[in-house]
Amino acid sequence: MSTQNVRVSGSGIAADGSVSEIERRLVERIDAEVMDPHIPVSLVEMGMIYDVRYDAGDVTVDMTYPCMGCPAYQMLQDDIEESLRGFDEVDDVSIEVVWDPVWSKDRLDEEVQQKLRESGTAI
Repeated sequence: MSTQNVRVSGSGIAADGSVSEIERRLVERIDAEVMDPHIPVSLVEMGMIYDVRYDAGDVTVDMTYPCMGCPAYQMLQDDIEESLRGFDEVDDVSIEVVWDPVWSKDRLDEEVQQKLRESGTAI
């Protein structure tokens, strides 16, 4: 995945109209329910969710992590799956972990950076 294909960022959902209504709702659900286990922000705010695609009941989430080897990998993926299965329109959820583009703090908008500073997290 190239940065040109990224439809979700720390600041929210792509504004170019490439996201369907159900995809928008799925991203909003992740944003509302799936928090980073170490700091007080969601995975969407952290810029870890790169894309959410919906196709006839099947959802694919492209996501990354700030570092390799995070012990919370499976827990976060399970949290995303559980959250999205709450939609009647969702039959199956697949999580694809991608490393391109590599996550960086540049994915954090100013509001998220402020939340991190207030929580004592260095950025």
